[in-house]
Parts: sequence; C-alpha cells; structure tokens
Amino acid sequence: MRILMVARRYPPDIRSGTETVFENLYRMARSRHEVRLVVGYTRRRDLVPPEARAVDLRGGGKGRAWARMAAASLDEQRRFAPDVVLANSIEVATWNTPTACIVHDLNFGKATRKGQAPRVGARARETFYRLRSQRLAAVVTVSEAARRRLIEAGLPADRIVVIHNGVDLGLFKPVPRTVRPTEPEGFVRFAYPSRILPGKGQHMAMDALARLRRSYKDRAELVVVGAVADPLFLDQLRIQSYDQPICIETDVPDIAPYYQQADVVLFPSLMDEGFGYTAVEAMACGRPVIWFDQPAVREATGGLGLPVPRGDVEALRAAMMELMDDPEARARHGREGRDYVEQHYAWPAVWERYEEVLARLVARRAKVFPSG
Repeated sequence: MRILMVARRYPPDIRSGTETVFENLYRMARSRHEVRLVVGYTRRRDLVPPEARAVDLRGGGKGRAWARMAAASLDEQRRFAPDVVLANSIEVATWNTPTACIVHDLNFGKATRKGQAPRVGARARETFYRLRSQRLAAVVTVSEAARRRLIEAGLPADRIVVIHNGVDLGLFKPVPRTVRPTEPEGFVRFAYPSRILPGKGQHMAMDALARLRRSYKDRAELVVVGAVADPLFLDQLRIQSYDQPICIETDVPDIAPYYQQADVVLFPSLMDEGFGYTAVEAMACGRPVIWFDQPAVREATGGLGLPVPRGDVEALRAAMMELMDDPEARARHGREGRDYVEQHYAWPAVWERYEEVLARLVARRAKVFPSG
C-alpha cells in the first residue's frame, strides 16, 4: 500500500501518548509499505523526522495553522497519490482518498483540577468532530470506553473501529532499580510519569504522599515527571511540593528510566482517559501501578494493579501504604502486569489491526472505482 500519514503534532516537538502512538505506527508502516509523512511543528523543524513534509504552525493563530496543514496534506496527496490516508488529526484535509483518523478521546487535552473538561468551546468541538467524521472512511479509537464516548457525541457507530494502543516492549521493560546507599530500610520510590496538567492529577499524588504517616513518609519519595502542558499548574505543584520528599522533572528526553527506577507507579488521572498509557507503560516495566478507577484504564490494564475510587486521596494514600508494607505484593503485581502487556500490546500485532482496516478501505475504494 501507498500510505500518507498526517499529524498536526509529532514527537519530540510535542510528546504525549497521542504522539507516541503515531510515531510507532509510522515506524511499523514504513517497514512494510511505501509511506509519506506530513507533520506540523511548533518549536523547531529538527524536532520532527527529516524525511517528513514539515509544516511550521507558529504564528497566525489556530485557523491559519490548520490552513497550512490542509494545504500541505492536499499537496502531498497530489504528489504521492496514496491509496489511503491515516491521520492523527481530525481536521486533516483529503481529496478522493479514503481516510482513517485516530481519535484517542474527547478531552481535547484539557481538564480542570477536578478532572472536568472545560465547558467553554467543548460542545462546539464535539460538533466539529461529529461533522468531520461524516467525511471519514473510518474512525479508529483506542478503547471500548472511548468508542462509547464518541457514539454519545454523535459520531457514526458503524465507522468506529477499536484498536488498543501498543507499547514498545524493548524500551519499556523491567530493569532492576538502583539502590542508593543513603536509602533507609524499607524505602519506596513512587513515580508519576505523565503530561503535567491539572486533569492528570499530579496534585492528588502529592496530596496523598503528604498525608502518609510519618513512619511511612520518612522512607518514601515521589518523582513527578513529564512534559509541561500547563506552566501555571507546574508552578502550583512546585509550591505544593515544598518541604515534602517530592522531586519534579520536566520535559525529559527519555521517560522510561523513571518507570524503571520506581518501586510503584501512580496514575491518579481525573480526566476521562481514552486508554491510560502511564498505567500500561508501568506494567510493561514490571512495576505495580495504583490508578484512579475509570472505564478506559480498567480496560487497558485488564483490572491489574490497585484501582482506587477516582478523586479519593485517602484511598490512594491507603494503597500506597499497603504496597510499602508488602514487597512481595509489589513483585507479584509487577510480574502480572508485564505478562499482560506482552500478551496484548506488542506493536507488530497492533499494526496488523491497522493494516487490516487500511487494506479494507483500499479494497472498498477499488470496488467503487475499478481500474480500466
């Protein structure tokens, strides 16, 4: 197949679970098919692949940025004549080419400290998604929970396909944690790797650590790490972490070691997640994960780890102390998580599902427009 892949954002120019998925799909597609890539960037050209058709999205506002992406994707379709388009951005422009678009969730990357997506503009964005989906041959989403949410928003159920995300099992793998000579007996390092924004709930993880009994806090540490999506929220976290055993690391080049150098990973996300990459990457690294219970994360993890009620800091605190007291349980949860991820989230198997969807769209187009 000749596949044109289009994304408004691409790592490491911007990095989150959404971009990680598309980066891996591009790598898999490129190893098997003839592929062209069109991507936008907002920081520097050298932060996206050199072979890509790169679109500078800086300046002029969102409308002009979308127009530049549309012009570039249409021009590349004319030059490349792809059989099918796979997009990571709903607003991608196509012309007479079957297009599949990945929609991870309807949070639009925003949420408050209580987890709700801002109401201002949310309904208009959902309407745009609903109308735009009418022109797509397929909508790929990453969980049954996300599929239900898209249907609630009015997207056509018969065009939605669920394909769970994959995990790089060679990068996210169990590695023995380095023990520092200054660590007290029974020391446990917690980590929360994720984009830093209110809906991800880093403040909840910090609150739970601060509430640990003194005998637990004296042998605990929390590392919050991730790309900064909300600088003001980051400032609030720095204030909250004062005089607590908390370390904040931002915009690191490689997040895998932060999972591997933790004993327990926290994922108290308040947002309605589409998948829950933090929990699954923790499992891939053989680390137990404590997560706020919600449908998509329960689906992604297979229910493994320790779910606690969403927004319940006291329950999160209790689960943290439970795992601090039981190293054998930590090891057991870690083994179970790694086994589950190996069975369900290897990228080659995930790409085969995408390949089936794209091949079906190409075959359908061939029936409508037979050659000769």
